[in-house]
Amino acid sequence: MSIKSSSLFFCMLLLFSSAITSANNVHDRDGHHEEHDDDSDELDLEIDYFNIGSSRSDTGAAEMGSSGVRIETEREINNITFSFNYERWKYSWDNPEYLPFMSGLKFDPWKTFNTFQFGIEYEHMIHDRWKIIYYAEAESSFEKETSNSNEYEIGADFIFERFGKLTYMLNVNWEYLDAEGSELGVDMELEWNDHSERGWSIDFEISSEFPESSISYHFSNVFSAAIFYAEGGTNTIRLANNSPVMDMQRGYMEDEYIGIGFRLTYEMNDDNHLSFSAQQNSEREISFVDSAGVTRRSYRFSDAYEIGIKFTYGF
Repeated sequence: MSIKSSSLFFCMLLLFSSAITSANNVHDRDGHHEEHDDDSDELDLEIDYFNIGSSRSDTGAAEMGSSGVRIETEREINNITFSFNYERWKYSWDNPEYLPFMSGLKFDPWKTFNTFQFGIEYEHMIHDRWKIIYYAEAESSFEKETSNSNEYEIGADFIFERFGKLTYMLNVNWEYLDAEGSELGVDMELEWNDHSERGWSIDFEISSEFPESSISYHFSNVFSAAIFYAEGGTNTIRLANNSPVMDMQRGYMEDEYIGIGFRLTYEMNDDNHLSFSAQQNSEREISFVDSAGVTRRSYRFSDAYEIGIKFTYGF
């Protein structure tokens, strides 16, 4: 990492470490909030495991499978939330020498990736129905070496709740990636009946990157089912210095797809949830950017099925 990048990255780590000793309530971004008493000491932990079946390259006889785990933690002190998240992907390969970006080499192009993310948020209540959430995040996603693997984001969520049924959110953000430089983004989200214990609820998002939506039915305050349509995949990964991918030593990779599927959720209480999901991933594409951020190449892979299990625990 550069001196400037590493200073910001590890500064956020120190802020999180200093906050881990006490808390008041837990807050989840994108307009979903879990309220707690002012005197409580709460930590929100979420563990998500997923497994994606074999996906075949559109060119040649190569196939890949992938799996991973995401661990997210949040702790709030008054209106300030600190977060620390970790994500790890693992890949398995068949006939990698036939991959169009391997030039006949019989090596796995990569095996594992890691992402560390640190964040801080401040929630400002304007009145009962209006709030603004300001946030800053720093993350590093890499195969081996961490230099030039960073991404930073600052932004604000403007949230308006109408009559307890509709919630509107406007997000404005600025991102900087070591791989591609800076960009501005705007997202809009609409939620309907999100806090209902029974009946239907809807979540729809119009993003500067990809529109996402879900429709849920709450059978009771314990069980619910949902169908969803969303983008998935990796962050922008910094490849190894000795990567066997053609012309991509010290370069970057993204593995992205569109998922449509269903989710079953069991809510033990307001803080503890267990969910199972199954989805089909289509339009899967692996994209590369070289270390100078100039050369861009993309390769398509066949559809694959994904299953996942997620556990959320507040204590």
